[in-house]
Amino acid sequence: MKRYIIVLLVGMLLLPSCSLYKKYDADYTADENAMGDVVDPQDSTSIGDINWRDIFTDPLLQQLIDTALVNNTDMRTTQLTIEQAQNDVRRAKWGYAPTFAFAPSVTYNYQNKISTNYIQIPVTASWQLGIFGQTRSKIRSAKARVAYYEDYRQAVQVSLAANVANMYYLLVMLDKQLEYAEEAERLYVESYNSTDALYQAGIYKSPAVYQMEASLEEVRTKIIDLRNSITYTEASLCLLLNEPPHHIERATFEEFEMPETIHIGLPVRLLDARPDVRMAERNMELAYYTTQQARQDFYPNISIEGLLGYGGSADALDLIAQAVGSLTQPIFQGGSLTAQLRNAKKDQEKAQIEFVYALYSAGSEVYTYIHDCETAKKKSGHIGLQVNALHEAYNATIDLMNNGTTTYLEVLTAQESLLSAELSQVENQYDLIQALINLYSALGGFGTK
Repeated sequence: MKRYIIVLLVGMLLLPSCSLYKKYDADYTADENAMGDVVDPQDSTSIGDINWRDIFTDPLLQQLIDTALVNNTDMRTTQLTIEQAQNDVRRAKWGYAPTFAFAPSVTYNYQNKISTNYIQIPVTASWQLGIFGQTRSKIRSAKARVAYYEDYRQAVQVSLAANVANMYYLLVMLDKQLEYAEEAERLYVESYNSTDALYQAGIYKSPAVYQMEASLEEVRTKIIDLRNSITYTEASLCLLLNEPPHHIERATFEEFEMPETIHIGLPVRLLDARPDVRMAERNMELAYYTTQQARQDFYPNISIEGLLGYGGSADALDLIAQAVGSLTQPIFQGGSLTAQLRNAKKDQEKAQIEFVYALYSAGSEVYTYIHDCETAKKKSGHIGLQVNALHEAYNATIDLMNNGTTTYLEVLTAQESLLSAELSQVENQYDLIQALINLYSALGGFGTK
């Protein structure tokens, strides 16, 4: 009869604990409209699946990205964090094994003028059985944390590579703007000399010369600012490379070629490639195991302890062995275990809310960057026609001024309009390149490929 009572009690303990062994299983459903109306559901390819070297083919840029991925401080510290998390997994796995300790002791007793000595030389052992999944949950939680930090490393890698590419092409843009500004300076010098010659001939008054000189100095000031921006950007890029400031070798602005087409792909698979989305999902997994461990704290802690060794007097040591099994069942802990479980469940809810936000945030980025690419492409053609028209207008105005049929003010206006349009053309092309870099990063590019 007693045997059946014991079996019944064990069954009552094990029956409600079946969920304590369950592995985390994502039960969310991603919103197919997370990226708005920019996705072609029939397109199974994605720009994020393309190796970044096939998109950004500039060998100088590739070398800079490779250097940054090796030397950057954030990348190196993240790798150390991953190794620490892997050590936590190894430590959690040792929860299945018993612990051993060598614990010799000597007891001296003096009573009624009689002294006795007792020597004990045992090896003690303790083994937490964890039959309710405590050790298993710790191992799974530790593994999920390793995966979280690996996703974080990829997020750092994506951000780092994108920043390097953006700064690289910013330098290329500034070089082109400096080239335009220096060409404008040359044209302003010619216009100034022409205006001064006309003034000496008595055709123009002195204000025309002063106005032309002021415009020339304004262009020279812009050249100084551009050179300073180049120096500042080079220093910032060197910091990403974890190197002292130095000149950055780079290609010309005309050498960059945009991909002919940009594929978007299926939204769910596409957003799953983003490390920040995967990190948000890892947080749900970690919260799940925290809740599981909070439930396991309600169940008994079963352990076996023992010792094996020798004991007795110094003259006669006998073999000793002892084994003790114990079961500790929490009964009343001031509501702390219940509060711990409730808080763990709330953390699960918060992790789910944060995951949905991460998903929509990722979709919003993709949506925005796609429209940035389209906007820059549309503007590119109009700005190109504007620059060509202003070139013709400037040349015609110079001829008219040399023939004395127009004023210096019209020449100034034509020069300023041309320089402004050329600088805008370069900025728009950079906006297009930057939008492509950001879109590629938003789709999980610059990863381990």
